[in-house]
Amino acid sequence: MQHDPSGTIDTIAPKERALAAITHLSGLAGYIVPLGGVLVPIIIWVVKSDSRVISGIAKRALLLNVVVFLIFVALAVLLITVVLIPLVILGGIALGLAAIVLPIVGAIKASEGSYYRYPVVGISLSR
Repeated sequence: MQHDPSGTIDTIAPKERALAAITHLSGLAGYIVPLGGVLVPIIIWVVKSDSRVISGIAKRALLLNVVVFLIFVALAVLLITVVLIPLVILGGIALGLAAIVLPIVGAIKASEGSYYRYPVVGISLSR
């Protein structure tokens, strides 16, 4: 793993790229198994806590799923208002696309060796 001057991870070592890609995709497990989008990243985070790269990606995947869930709840509450229904529908479509596309982009970047930070949860968790 290589670092940029600010101390954050810049690239992923070749031996960790496959697991990094799988870790990004682990957040999508919730679409197959209930709570899988939360449990799988937590399991990877605990099992690979010795790897800063993998544990950082697992934290981000978990945080992305929590953020998506919270936004979904907010949209569900806004659905009660009749006036905002079109906005809720558009927000739901955008949220659904982001929840699927961001982990896939992260997995592709990880397989290429780049450390991908989700735009919604771009905080540095790898330190």
